[in-house]
Amino acid sequence: MTSPSPAARLIAEAAKSREVEAWISRQILAGQRPSEILAEMDRLGTSKTRLSDGPAGLTLACLVMFSLPFLALGFILPA
Repeated sequence: MTSPSPAARLIAEAAKSREVEAWISRQILAGQRPSEILAEMDRLGTSKTRLSDGPAGLTLACLVMFSLPFLALGFILPA
């Protein structure tokens, strides 16, 4: 008996809950390969996947931190 393909495993994991499905979708959009996603899921545990968004979460955090000084200066020093 052969083991299921990475795509089949991802589909099975995504069917468990909406949070896991959304997390997997974000990882795919961030450019991670299915084998990388499965390795991270094995490392974190399926229930903990929503705690770490990997590259997608890091990108969002960087964007927020980059724009924060500009927003603050816009309110402190109005034109």
